[in-house]
Amino acid sequence: MRLLSYLLRSSPYIAVLAMLTAFISGIGNASLITLIHTALNTDEISSQSAWKFMVLVCFALTTAIISQILLSYLYRKAVFDWQLQLSREILKAPLRELEEIGSADLLTALVKDVTSVGSSLLPILPLCTNVVIVLVCFSYLFWLSWQLFVAMAVCMLIGALSYKLVLFKGHEILKLAREESKQLIEYFRLLTGGLKELKLHSHRRQAFLDKNLEPTAASIQRRFFKWSVMHSLTQTWAKFLLFFVMGLIIFIFPKYIKFDAEILTGYILTLLYVRAMLFSIMGAMPTLTKANVAFEKIEALGLKLIPETSQQSKLPDAIESWQSVELVNVTHTYYREKEDSTFTLGPIDLKFTSGEIVFLVGGNGSGKTTLAKLITGLYLPETGNLYIDGKKVVDNSREHYRQLFAVVFADFQLFEDLLGLENPHLDIHAQEYLTKLQLNHKVQIQDGKLSTTALSRGQRQRLALLTAYLEDRPFYIFDEWASNQDPMFTKIFYTQFLPELKARGKTILVITHDDKYFDWCDRIIKLDHGQITTKLKPVAL
Repeated sequence: MRLLSYLLRSSPYIAVLAMLTAFISGIGNASLITLIHTALNTDEISSQSAWKFMVLVCFALTTAIISQILLSYLYRKAVFDWQLQLSREILKAPLRELEEIGSADLLTALVKDVTSVGSSLLPILPLCTNVVIVLVCFSYLFWLSWQLFVAMAVCMLIGALSYKLVLFKGHEILKLAREESKQLIEYFRLLTGGLKELKLHSHRRQAFLDKNLEPTAASIQRRFFKWSVMHSLTQTWAKFLLFFVMGLIIFIFPKYIKFDAEILTGYILTLLYVRAMLFSIMGAMPTLTKANVAFEKIEALGLKLIPETSQQSKLPDAIESWQSVELVNVTHTYYREKEDSTFTLGPIDLKFTSGEIVFLVGGNGSGKTTLAKLITGLYLPETGNLYIDGKKVVDNSREHYRQLFAVVFADFQLFEDLLGLENPHLDIHAQEYLTKLQLNHKVQIQDGKLSTTALSRGQRQRLALLTAYLEDRPFYIFDEWASNQDPMFTKIFYTQFLPELKARGKTILVITHDDKYFDWCDRIIKLDHGQITTKLKPVAL
């Protein structure tokens, strides 16, 4: 039912038309069996009956083809729409929540779960057709003999309950397999990302295979095998059940219920006809079960396939002029998985003014990157507030506030397309920066697209710096940018790039350990275990 609801909400007109043609096709198919049964019990078949039969066949065939074409369109459109909507949901969600969910879960939801939900559309309209056929045929059987129908229905109900019991058990196994699949994806990510480390250390490589990858893959294989066994049992039982019922009708029920040979013929003929439909209905259950598991996992992540409103909010522009950004009594607490402990940053009281260079220093794990994410509005403070020019940053203004910043984080992500940069001379300016960053011999720019990002770590950092320059935001933050640069570029960064940005009226916050260049900033902030311990002038610490 939830799948039908999502389908109707995402493509209401096409979905209704597809289901309507499926229902009509089902009625046409069911009418054929009643016509055939009548013809078998008639001494002479009239030409009118023959024409009626041909019309019904063409009608059922045409509506079935139309419903299948609409179904194919719905399937492709639904998967596309749902992946796009989940992408929007992810981009709207708070960064801290997304980091806690993890990239493996998000990728599984975007690719595997949405595909599982979409694949359930393939049997759903044929399922509607078959349900209509079965209902019409069963109504015909009830009309032939209600006593025989009740006896048959009781036997089929008992069989259906046993079928449902096995199906429920398979659903639980499938949920466990889905949980382990995200861990397997994470191991695959480690495998592809850690090729050098694994090749250089044979014991680590073997331990990774023996203790991580192989046990997880084997466990998933066992669970899917159990699910396949249960699936096979349900399918075999579905076939056997109908033959069992027909055997009761032929050999057992006549001893207790009086009916003539014509009714018996009608029951056997109809049951043989609906056998394929019943088998198709039961065969669709595992696919729908997988879709239900995918639904539950997507919803468990706090994401929705269908937006609550179709209204699109206006994209905010970057803040053109400002004087100060201030953090007042700001704190933020989060869980550190590696240390199995919580970490609290703050309370923090800081003020940044337009046109200054500030260095942020401190040991590993002191909270420097977390502070940068709080300053930029990516993390929400648990206590305290952010202010821009004395005005408090609230939920309605947070997105606008974030447009103040151009940031190069340590775990930056490059985009080959220079997206969102409205500049008629973008290629010219980008080429100038590529030359300044000594990347013009490796990377070219055309129509706002970089020719490649497959470079060394240090070169990729320079490309990230290029993107930040082109964004031309008032407030720049660099998180350990020079950590992978050679001494020459490190010196250029501190002695040329930063002063040039300051000369353009930009505010720069640099997270750094390079005490050699401390005299190139206006002030230094030292962070220790989440607390600001000193605010210094630019002298060596």
